[in-house]
Amino acid sequence: MSDIILVNGLILADPANGQAVPHGMTVISRDRLVQANVSKEEIQGKYTVIDCSDCLIMPGLINCHTHAAMSLFRGLADDLPLGTWLTDYIFPSETRHAGPEFVYLGTKLSAVEMALGGITTFADGYFHMEEAARAVIDVGLRAVVAQGILDVATRDCLVPGAWKSRIEEFLSACPKNSLISPALFCHSAYLCGPDTFVAAQKICSEQGLLLFTHASETEGEVDEISEKYGARPFEHLSNIGILRKGLVAVHAIHLTDTEKQLLAKSGAAAVHCPEANMKLASGAARVQDLLNLGVVVGLGTDGPASNNNLDLFEEMRSASLMGKLISGNPESMAARTVVNMATIGGAKVLGMEDKIGSLHSGKKADVAIVALDRPHLTPVYDPISHLVYSAKASDVRDVIVNGEIIVRQGRIMTVDEAELRAQVRAMAADIAKDLSIGNHGAVN
Repeated sequence: MSDIILVNGLILADPANGQAVPHGMTVISRDRLVQANVSKEEIQGKYTVIDCSDCLIMPGLINCHTHAAMSLFRGLADDLPLGTWLTDYIFPSETRHAGPEFVYLGTKLSAVEMALGGITTFADGYFHMEEAARAVIDVGLRAVVAQGILDVATRDCLVPGAWKSRIEEFLSACPKNSLISPALFCHSAYLCGPDTFVAAQKICSEQGLLLFTHASETEGEVDEISEKYGARPFEHLSNIGILRKGLVAVHAIHLTDTEKQLLAKSGAAAVHCPEANMKLASGAARVQDLLNLGVVVGLGTDGPASNNNLDLFEEMRSASLMGKLISGNPESMAARTVVNMATIGGAKVLGMEDKIGSLHSGKKADVAIVALDRPHLTPVYDPISHLVYSAKASDVRDVIVNGEIIVRQGRIMTVDEAELRAQVRAMAADIAKDLSIGNHGAVN
């Protein structure tokens, strides 16, 4: 780990105020920001100096929801309803293929994709999550790794209802590393009963872990939960004592005004995944309503099998445009609002706002440097507007995580990308053969 000095360019240090200003010098020592945007002076000592001219320096993006290993299912059985997609294709494929090596390789591939796109922290939920943690560490990102819990059998918990033993195994095997925060993920109220939720919440409370769940993703889910429990999903979660601070509710699309108020008063956080919601025709979340009520909301890409990429710049743009469309108000979900959601808002969702999400002295050195010298980003009247409406993941030039340079000049520095893609193609060939579909990715 070497000390780093960033010079020149523009800087968005505090997304809460949404102002990008001229940048002098920012000093990184070990894993921390020592000085943020101070006057440039003569540099003495051994530093790696990065010239950020024609660039915007910003906090690393935070992807609050994905299933990273599912990159190995990317493009598998697209253009289907969520229920059909899960039941007929994804669940059977997971049962046959989603073992430890699958999770390691798929997560590693996704972590590289996210790093190249300026994402420095992500929240992940799947199976064999100790393997996901290993992949995250190898790439050098920061992650919340949430072990999946279902009442039905899964690839890493073959006996229905035996998930507690699996959780103990996961928490014991999960690498102890400053980049990794373990968590739990009760899939949903339709695949986890009240007793499972309550027991999982107890574990989280005792060990200081976050609890994630999918909630109100589709109208079909709302109907199923209402029929089964006599209450809509967020009402049900409130009734069983789960809707509280420390819960992260993903999607939160089909909420009544009463449910919005319940969520706001509970202290629970929410995650908006607009592109996956559009692709699966799940619905359009009224996120501005939640923000107006004081709900902490982050942005997520969802899994790369249901999006099908991990580009948080696209997600910001989609979140803004969707918010304007459904409200009929062009001022809804403004650029500064969604940039905030993708940075410090996401940090608050994950309980990390004291470490990441803004560029202030003493915080972790998680930084994305976005090149502005591109035709589609010229001229620059408002850098924050450009981040949402014009920029792409491919515009990210450099990425620093925990004081380490992970991406330099658009290249991943921590893993052999070509070797990784070759390993993934080999595994994908087995999946394609099993489903009797073409595997064009096997062609060199």
